[in-house]
Amino acid sequence: MPLGDEWTSIIPGSVAKLNGMTVTYGTGDYLAGLDKTKHKLVVCTSTGSGLTINHVYLASADGTTWIDLSGIITHTHSSSSDGGTLVELFIANPKFMDLSLTKTNDLLKAQWIQTVTSTGTIADDTDGTTGERSIKLLTGATSGSGSTISYPHLQLDFSKRAIYQTKVRFSATTALAFHSGVGADDVTAADSNTIKFQAEVCTVTNGNWWLRTASGSANSASDTAIAFTTNRTAVKIIHLPDLGTPETDLQIDTGTLLQKTTNIAITGATADINLVKHSLKNSAAADKNLFMYASRLRYTVSDEWV
Repeated sequence: MPLGDEWTSIIPGSVAKLNGMTVTYGTGDYLAGLDKTKHKLVVCTSTGSGLTINHVYLASADGTTWIDLSGIITHTHSSSSDGGTLVELFIANPKFMDLSLTKTNDLLKAQWIQTVTSTGTIADDTDGTTGERSIKLLTGATSGSGSTISYPHLQLDFSKRAIYQTKVRFSATTALAFHSGVGADDVTAADSNTIKFQAEVCTVTNGNWWLRTASGSANSASDTAIAFTTNRTAVKIIHLPDLGTPETDLQIDTGTLLQKTTNIAITGATADINLVKHSLKNSAAADKNLFMYASRLRYTVSDEWV
């Protein structure tokens, strides 16, 4: 009977079978000296001879090397034996979408759906110092005015993981409100229960970044305690619906990650074709501006298009 076969009630113990089917542990120096053809799994208790403490190692099928199972082995996806070729990964995941709205044409207002209220306007902008292109949202000087851009694309499946990123800059830190995310509400409308995740600021509440999520039946927002500024700011939202306790996380620049576990959407898809949205309004009679430099969404498509 092969040494790797399962135990039965009539198989006697043997040195060879016990070594091959139990987990041996010891220092790196000790494990490095073992005959790899006679072992399968080992655990290192002290770093040495190229093996690292608390790492689990698998003996290769040919009995020549230890394969570290505790870390990610560097590989290039250049062949079927090297993690699978890159094209094979995409063939196996045809609904994965990387929507990178960072190119020159993506940063033109004409490529987006535009909505304005009262004195709100939208303009294409090029920074006179850096030459960086952006879409500029302006409220105008009438209180309560707003401007919104949204990007139409294939629907997002909220039951799958996703990551949303954007880079923005405010002209001021007073008398304004802003929403940015997936399935986001227009900032001039009431907060809804439509499934979503969005970063937001509202100076009526305080001067911090918040994360709002909605499950379809309820919505809520959590404070990052990170103040928003007039500097260029990186915003990252990670949607993790498949965890034991589903959560959505928000990180502003390199600040502390906010992990939110209430009102997380775990089913359904974006309600309309307006996938990515940026929405700004003012709350005083003064013009407020938002510069959107880039957006990116990596997600699983809900539409049956493949």
